[in-house]
Amino acid sequence: PAGFTPAADLETRRYTVSPERLYAAIRRVALAQPRTWLQVAYDDRLQADFVARSSVFNFPDLIAVQVTPESRLILWSRSVYGRSDLGVNRKRLLAWLGALDADPAAH
Repeated sequence: PAGFTPAADLETRRYTVSPERLYAAIRRVALAQPRTWLQVAYDDRLQADFVARSSVFNFPDLIAVQVTPESRLILWSRSVYGRSDLGVNRKRLLAWLGALDADPAAH
């Protein structure tokens, strides 16, 4: 969200569903991705952490998801190894947001 620290690379929109419904939808989107699994969930905080493995070298990336009380998403995706991810993490989040927008349960 705007004003969040650290500053966002991209700002997510406000969704028109309840935070709980948005949380369920983003979890479904995440778990539908290849080589991605839930590492830990803090359902009472509407927060979950996922691990996604690369297809070639099986490197792990860590993805954190949190839904705010205003039905906004806070998403982080970062590599565990290396200095550059060649844009993979940003592309992943954009793909997740696109899949979420295509999910009728998120509207």
